[in-house]
Amino acid sequence: MFISNVAIRRPLFTTMMILALVVFGLVSLIGLGKDQFPKVDFPIVSIITTLRGADPETMENNVSKIIEDSVNTLSGIKTLKSTSAEGYSLVLVEFQLEKDIDVAYQEIQARVNSVKSQLPKDIDDPVIEKFDPDAAPIVSGVLSGDLGPREL
Repeated sequence: MFISNVAIRRPLFTTMMILALVVFGLVSLIGLGKDQFPKVDFPIVSIITTLRGADPETMENNVSKIIEDSVNTLSGIKTLKSTSAEGYSLVLVEFQLEKDIDVAYQEIQARVNSVKSQLPKDIDDPVIEKFDPDAAPIVSGVLSGDLGPREL
């Protein structure tokens, strides 16, 4: 009741208060920092494993499936994808955005280390990497021409 009584009895005061709020809002909006590319750490971890001479089916059954089974029980997983090719296995684990990438990396590293004994004996150590969008190149250039590589 008090605010409505003041607003009715003193319209000039009410108008000035509203105008002051608008001016402070505009000044704050102008001074607000804008970032087109905010710093976001995507919680994506990749596990790359190589086994020379192995066919895709062997990589899938003896490597990818074992790693997937050990990792899929972690909390906060959004998607789990794997790709198996000749002598190569890639398992991508994407977590919810709220998940800390460093914690996710350590959890995956612990799980992969616990199943190393189940992987084939002559396999290279799995490489576990965090996804870093800042590591992507900004500009890529291609040269072509009639000259040889050295002259070009």
